Amino acid sequence: MTTPFIEIGPVTLVGELVRLEPLTMEHLADLSVAGNHHEIWTYLDEPTPGEDEMAALIVDALDEQARGLRLPFAIIERADARAIGSISYIDIQRTHRAVEIGWAWVTPGHWCAGVAREAAVLLIRHAFETLGAIRVAFKTDSRNIRSQRALEGLGATREGTFRNHRILRDGHVRHSIYYSVIPEEWPDVAP
Repeated sequence: MTTPFIEIGPVTLVGELVRLEPLTMEHLADLSVAGNHHEIWTYLDEPTPGEDEMAALIVDALDEQARGLRLPFAIIERADARAIGSISYIDIQRTHRAVEIGWAWVTPGHWCAGVAREAAVLLIRHAFETLGAIRVAFKTDSRNIRSQRALEGLGATREGTFRNHRILRDGHVRHSIYYSVIPEEWPDVAP
C-alpha cells in the first residue's frame, strides 16, 4: 500500500483575528517594527533584529522554503492589515505526512490576545483537513513556560524532553520539550 505524500505549498489562511499569508520581503518593514523587542527572541536563539537582521531572517526562511524545508507565513492582524509576527511549517516530512509548527513569534503587544493561538489553529486545521497530515508537532525551550502553557491550553499533548538538544549562541545547553496533536485529537483542539 502506498501512502500519499503531503503536497505542501504557499497558501493564505484567514481567521477572525489574523490572516496568514506567504512570507515575502514586502513584510520587512512591519516585521522589523514588530520584532524589535528583546523578549521575543529569548528562546529563539536570535539577537533582537533590526531591519538588516530581519531581512536576513526572511531571506533564510525563503531559502529554506525554496529547498522544501520550510513554509513561512507572515501573521497579519486583520484589524489594520499589519504584519505582527511570523509562523512556519518546519520539519516537513512528506512521506510520513507530518509537520512541525515553529519559528512562531508575535509582537508583545499582541501576547495573550488570541492571535498566536488562532495562527496555530489555522495551521493545524490546514495540516489535517487539507494536507492530510497525521501529526503536527511543536517544540519549545524547557525554560519557556509561557509557550508550554500556550501549547497545553491549545490541547497539544506533551510528549517528552530532548535533553541537551542544542547549544545556543550564548553557550546555554537547551533541553527541548516536544508536543503534538494527531487527527484523533483535532476535534478537541478545534475552536
